[in-house]
Amino acid sequence: MRPRTLLVLASLTLGAVSAPGQSPGAAPPGFTTYRIVGENVQAPPIALRVRGDRIESPTGPDVLLSVREGRVDGDRVRIVFDVPGGEGRFLGRREADVFRGFIFFDEGGMRGAAPVALVPAGSAVNPEPLPFDAFASGPGVSRIAVVPEGATLRAGERRQFVARVFDESGRERSDAPVEWYGGGASVSATGEFVSSEGGEALVIAVSGDAIGATTVAVEEPTVTSLSVFTDVPGRLASGSRVALDYDALTSVSRWDLDPEVAISSSDPDVVAVEGDALLARAPGRASVTLSAGEARETYEIQVVEAPRGPLSITGVPREPVRTGDGVTLGVNVADAVPTWSVGGPGAAVHAGGDFVAESPGTYTILAALGDRTASAAVRVEPRNLSGRIAILGHGTNLGTHTSDLWPQNGYVYVGTHQANQLRTYDVSDPAHPALTDSATADARVVNDVKVSPDGKLLVATREGAASRRNGILVFSLADPAHPRLVSEYTETLTGGVHNVFWWEDLVFTVNDGTGDTHVIDLSDPEHPKQVGRWGLPVEGRSLHDVWIQDGIAYLSYLRDGLVILDVGGAGKGGTPTDPVLVSRLFYPWGPTHSALRAGDYLFVGDEDFSLEGTVPSIPGMGADPRGPVHVVDVSDLEHPRYVGRYEVPEAGAHNFWVQDDVLYVAYYQGGIRAVDVSGKLRGELYRQGRDIAYFRPSAGPDEAKVPYAPMVWGVFPMFGNGMQPVGDVFYASDYNSGLWSFRLEREAPGAD
Repeated sequence: MRPRTLLVLASLTLGAVSAPGQSPGAAPPGFTTYRIVGENVQAPPIALRVRGDRIESPTGPDVLLSVREGRVDGDRVRIVFDVPGGEGRFLGRREADVFRGFIFFDEGGMRGAAPVALVPAGSAVNPEPLPFDAFASGPGVSRIAVVPEGATLRAGERRQFVARVFDESGRERSDAPVEWYGGGASVSATGEFVSSEGGEALVIAVSGDAIGATTVAVEEPTVTSLSVFTDVPGRLASGSRVALDYDALTSVSRWDLDPEVAISSSDPDVVAVEGDALLARAPGRASVTLSAGEARETYEIQVVEAPRGPLSITGVPREPVRTGDGVTLGVNVADAVPTWSVGGPGAAVHAGGDFVAESPGTYTILAALGDRTASAAVRVEPRNLSGRIAILGHGTNLGTHTSDLWPQNGYVYVGTHQANQLRTYDVSDPAHPALTDSATADARVVNDVKVSPDGKLLVATREGAASRRNGILVFSLADPAHPRLVSEYTETLTGGVHNVFWWEDLVFTVNDGTGDTHVIDLSDPEHPKQVGRWGLPVEGRSLHDVWIQDGIAYLSYLRDGLVILDVGGAGKGGTPTDPVLVSRLFYPWGPTHSALRAGDYLFVGDEDFSLEGTVPSIPGMGADPRGPVHVVDVSDLEHPRYVGRYEVPEAGAHNFWVQDDVLYVAYYQGGIRAVDVSGKLRGELYRQGRDIAYFRPSAGPDEAKVPYAPMVWGVFPMFGNGMQPVGDVFYASDYNSGLWSFRLEREAPGAD
C-alpha cells in the first residue's frame, strides 16, 4: 500500500490527519475537518484550525500530513504541508470558512498542481475551482510570463521553460525565486518539461503568491513495437480461424491498449483477414502483416487442405470434471484451429481449446471448422472444497497501524505507519505472540521489512523521515528478539523506499524518488553501498514492488504493468548489478502492485483506490480498495500470457503467498483468503468455487487501533533461512488490528 501524497492534475491522494484515539477523518477538539474537493481529485479529510493569522494541524507521529507553516493574510491563504516523502503547498483565498485555490507538491522529484477547495465536512458547499489567473499577481509581482508560450511538442520531447517575473512597476526581476510545477506532465525543479502522453498539459511557475502558466500541446506518441499474444501457427488446416490478441508499445515506452493496427494478407484467397481474425481459406502460402506506426509483425503461414470426413472433438473427459478444472480440447484434424462455443452460461473455451466451467451442469461444446461442426458434452460437478482458517493467536497493536511483516526463525518482524517503529514478536508459541522489542527510528512510515537469507540482518524501509533523508535501515539480528541498528543508507534513496527484496548479500530497493530499483550491497552491513540501478525508460514511472525468485526479478510498475528482468537466472546475460530486460506485460484493469511466481504461473496483484463513495477501512484513504489477483502463464518468460484472475467482489487484494497449491491472499477488507490453485488455471477463479476458507479479522476497541475494520495487509508462513517455509502456521498483518497467527485446516472431500 502507498498511503502517501500523490498529486497530479488528474488525481490527488493525501494521507490521513487523525489524532490518537480519533476515528478516521475525525478532528480532535478545537480543529475542523475539511474535505478536499476538485475535479478528478480523490483525497481524505484533513483537520485544520485558524488561530489569528495562523493555520495549524494536529501534531504527533500519528499524523501523516501536518502543517509546517500556515498563514492567513487578508483573504490570502498560504499553507505548507509536511508529508511522507516530500511536501505540499496550498495557495488560495479565504471565503468565509472555505479555502479556494491550488495545491502544489514536490515529492521525490515529481512536481504537480491541481485546483482544489478546502470545505468543512458536512457543508453542502461545492465551490467552483479558481483559474490560475486569479493569482496572476501577488505582493511584489505584477505578472509572470512563462516562455515559450503555446508550445507544441512531441511526446517524450524535452523543453526548457523560462519564467519572466515582473514587479509592480513592470520591470523584470532577474533575481526573483521561481518554483516550477506541472499539470498533466512532468516539470523539473528547474523548469524542464517532458510528457509521455498526448494532449494538453500545463507548465506552471510560482513566485511568491503569484502564478504564471502556459499550455503545451503534446502530440500523441507513435507506436514503435507490437506485442502479439496469440500463438500464430505457421501451418493451418483450411477452415481454421485464429483470433489475434495484441497490444502496442509507444515511442515513450508506454502501452497503447487500443492501437490502430492494419492487418493485411499477401493472398486473401489463402488467408483472409476478418476484423482481428485470420481465416485459412484454401491451400497455399501467404504472409500476414500487422502494422501500426513504426511497428511491423509478419507471419508466414502455410494452409493445408483439411481432410474431409466427420469432424469430432478430442480430449473430452469421460468422467465429470470439477468447476475450475481446465480441460484441453481439440479436433480430429491436424493443424486445425476451430472456432469454439459453449451452450449455456457459466463456462467457456479459452485460447488453445481450454475448457473451464464456473458452475456445475452439463455443457454442450461446439467446434466449427469451415462448413463442418462437431459437438460434445462435458459434465461438471461442484468443486466441493471445505476448510477453515483456524486462528491461533493475536498480537495486538493498539498504538500504531501495522504494515508489512516477515516471519523468520521463530520471530515475526512488522513495520508500522505513523509510529517510527519496527516491532518484533516472539512466536515460539503461535497462540501467544509476545512483543519483545519496538525499535524506533526517524521513519514516520516503515512500510516493508525483510530478513536476509541467512537470518543475520534485517532491512526496514523508511518514508517520511523528519530529516528528509529516508533510505533503508539495516539491523543486526545477532539477538533476533532485539534488532540492533548497525547502519543507514540514504545517499541515493532520500526520496523514500517503499519495498525491498534480498538477493544473496544485495538488497533491491524501490526508490520512491526515481521510480527505479536501486541495488545496495550489504556484504559489509556497516558500510552499505549502491552497486546497481535499473528503471523503465518512462517519464513519470512509479515502481511499487520488486520480488526475486531463481535469479529472475519481477517488478510491479503500477500503471506501466509488470516487468521481468534477468538478474542471473533467465539465461539472458543479466546479473544482479546489471539486469537485462526479458519481457513486459500490461493489462487494462488496474495498477500493478506486486507479483509472486509459483511453477509456471505468476500471480500479479492490483491495488486500486480510485473507487468513490465507499466508507474506507484505512484511515487517510478516500475509499476502500479494489483489485484482483491476476494469473499469468510464464512458462515462456519472453512471452508472458494472461490466463485468469481471482477477484473478490467489493474488496481489494494486497500481498500474497503460494504454498502446496494454495494461494494465501491478504485481501484487505476481504480478509485472509485461502484459494485452491491446483491444476490448469483459466478464467475467473473466484466464480469457480476455488475458495477453501477465509477469515476477516474483526478485533474490538481493546485489541485494535481501529476496531471492527478488517484490513489485512500481508500473509506469510514461518521461514527458515534460505526463505524455506517451516511448519504449517501462517502469519498475517492487519493494518488496523496487528498480527494474527493461523493454520489452514482442510477437510477431505466428502467428509461430514
